[in-house]
Amino acid sequence: MSLEFQFETFVDVYHSIFSEYLSTVIAKLPKENEKYRAMKEELSNLYDKYPKILDIFDMDKAEGLSAEECAGLVKALQLRNELTDMELQSVYFRGCYDGVGYLKKAGIL
Repeated sequence: MSLEFQFETFVDVYHSIFSEYLSTVIAKLPKENEKYRAMKEELSNLYDKYPKILDIFDMDKAEGLSAEECAGLVKALQLRNELTDMELQSVYFRGCYDGVGYLKKAGIL
């Protein structure tokens, strides 16, 4: 009698809380990554310095920006993109880590 290896992914088992799980992975970034922390701080400072750039994301409050505020908006968008890239990279590497764990648990590694 052979025992067939049953494999369920984390997403299969915990699909209802997967978004919460991803949030916990991303929430660790400020504690573990100095560059991420510095970029978040820089973004916050830009929002403080140019409050109108937050209004750009609100369709009900579209307002004209000065040249300086436009430069701040461009920088804020660049920072947001870099932060998102770092968050996705963190999730990717967590998946790699979990994959190795599954292989070890299955006796493959």
